[in-house]
Amino acid sequence: MNKKLYLLPFLIFCVSAQDNTEQQVIAPVITDLDLLVESVKNTASIRAKEDKARLTKFLSDKNKQQSLLVEMRANLKAQEVRSVKLTNQYESNDKELSELEEQLTLKLGSFGELFGIVRQTAGESKGQFMLSLTNIEFPDRVEFLGDLAERKSLDLPTTDELERLWYEILNELNQSGKVKSYNTDILSKSGELVNKDILRIGVFNSISDGNYLNLVSEQNSLEFLAKQPDGSIKRAAKKLQNSKVSYREVYIDPTRGSLLSLLIDRAGFFERINQGGLVGYVILIILGLGIFMGAIQFQFLFKESKLIESELQTGKFSNDSILGKLNNIYAAYKGDNPEELEARLEDVLAKASPPLEKNLSIIKLLAAVAPLLGLLGTVIGMIETFQAITLFGTGDPKLMAGGISSALVTTMLGLIAAVPLLFIHNLLDSRSRAISQIYEEQAIGFVATSSINK
Repeated sequence: MNKKLYLLPFLIFCVSAQDNTEQQVIAPVITDLDLLVESVKNTASIRAKEDKARLTKFLSDKNKQQSLLVEMRANLKAQEVRSVKLTNQYESNDKELSELEEQLTLKLGSFGELFGIVRQTAGESKGQFMLSLTNIEFPDRVEFLGDLAERKSLDLPTTDELERLWYEILNELNQSGKVKSYNTDILSKSGELVNKDILRIGVFNSISDGNYLNLVSEQNSLEFLAKQPDGSIKRAAKKLQNSKVSYREVYIDPTRGSLLSLLIDRAGFFERINQGGLVGYVILIILGLGIFMGAIQFQFLFKESKLIESELQTGKFSNDSILGKLNNIYAAYKGDNPEELEARLEDVLAKASPPLEKNLSIIKLLAAVAPLLGLLGTVIGMIETFQAITLFGTGDPKLMAGGISSALVTTMLGLIAAVPLLFIHNLLDSRSRAISQIYEEQAIGFVATSSINK
């Protein structure tokens, strides 16, 4: 135990010696910490100076902001005073303006009503000119009239504007009585712009290449009608444009297109026939067949009558003709029995009648069948019309009227076919009877002569 106590100072010394040795080894680290402490101290000093400078600047800016605040408050007060002054001035000016407007109204007197009429006239003229054919040649007037019509009551038109309004109205009246030629672009049926020579007939119609044109007011341009009027109307327009004489007859539309549109909407000849449908075509076939058969029979009867006339005038009879056969029978007759001669002559007459009456019964039948087929087509059309009315009602009068009109087409075609067929039948029947009468007269003459000679 005493040995342990003696060893204690030694251990302490060793430990102390070891600690000193370690201190000698890490001595540089302690130096770095000193430097760090010194750096922190210096940094704190710098920050303190910066904070002091910032505080000094803030106090300076605070004083400046206070000065600005005082200045702005003074400016606000001045502006409030100015606002009150301007408000008072506005109220004064508004009152003065009202008094001046009242004085102006009193001084205008009848001129106010006059300028109102000017605006109304300009507005009405604008609407009329936009739909006028002359607007193609004078397009600037619409904008002028529109501006004049939209003027306010105090924005009075000038003298030049009043004179131009008067001029535009007089010019429209003047142009309405002229037939004028000019060149412009028009819309073709394919939608392309084509440069054409235009002939304007007053304010009623425009013509190009003999075709009537329509005004497209939205685009202020002309276009060809989708369908041109038929017959003499179109021919007259073409002659007028190509004519060099002073006067030429032509058709015009005083309604500026309304009558022309109704005219071209009317069904043409072939369109009307097409409305007859299958029954209508059957009636036309019957008409054509009857005319063809009648023409053949008429040619035969015409040749027969010419032959008879030639034989009777010359006295020379052909052996193949009916009169020649009758004459040969009479010449060869030498007996005493007139009944035998009469029987032989009647045999020739009986054989001569069928060729003369050929196709007459068929033509008569066709003339009777045609109106019956027309009536049948009308009944069928009326049934279809009433079926359409049952489905769609009677709200659209055009539907019912169009159906009835189409139904009556077959009746019209039937009557058209029957009338000429009846005339043809009557003509052929009369000619055949006349020829038969000549044959009978010749045969009766031969019989009478033989009886006298007996």
